[in-house]
Amino acid sequence: MSMTGLLHPGAVRVVNPKSRAVIGYAFSVETERGQLQRWLLFEHPHNALDIEPPPEHMARWSLSDWQSNVADLWRPGSFYVWAQADVYRYHDVPKQTTWAKIPPASRLPAPTYPDVGICDFQLDPTGGRLFQVLQQRATGLVVAQNESFEAARVALNEAMPVEARGLAFVVNGLLDPASTEYWMLPAAYEPAGKAAAVAVKTGAQRAKSLQEFINLANQAWGPGSRFVITGCINYCGETVPAAR
Repeated sequence: MSMTGLLHPGAVRVVNPKSRAVIGYAFSVETERGQLQRWLLFEHPHNALDIEPPPEHMARWSLSDWQSNVADLWRPGSFYVWAQADVYRYHDVPKQTTWAKIPPASRLPAPTYPDVGICDFQLDPTGGRLFQVLQQRATGLVVAQNESFEAARVALNEAMPVEARGLAFVVNGLLDPASTEYWMLPAAYEPAGKAAAVAVKTGAQRAKSLQEFINLANQAWGPGSRFVITGCINYCGETVPAAR
């Protein structure tokens, strides 16, 4: 699972927001569709985590460096997640798949799931609680089923006087073999883990459907915006997965 829509290419660090303990790492590479992310989590994040720049020794890692070090980083019971983030942009970007308006749910492109083994997913099913993704200059909302978008937006506006806001909708969770995320990211949003830290946490509001999410996301859709559809496949176990 993506957790923040897009990551800064290369390695990033995943931190528990309360204890400040490092609970994992992620590594992303650019692809023709957007980016492929690999997440190694030492423990269940319980729907709250911060994404930060990597430690200095990981800052210049290549994908082969990441893959060769996964076994050394692995702890029994860890999670390994593959997440393909397909990116669609507002129509001002030439020679790319662009939209003047986000299509209705029935016409959205299908998510792309990485061709690997299946296990679990980072986010627990929450019964439709709101996930907030907070950044210095941009704020994203991860919204699951049965939430009130207007109440969520008002609550976040009152709590976070920021310059830009994005929205996201999550389908399925930790106990499902695969999950999907739909993100509307504003122009001011920077990929997580580059410089400004990104924080993810749950909220108390509810949303009804993916279509209701799209209706709200279209109100904020404009130049520089990106819509990200992320397909996630997961592994959880005592030993490191064969595919990395």
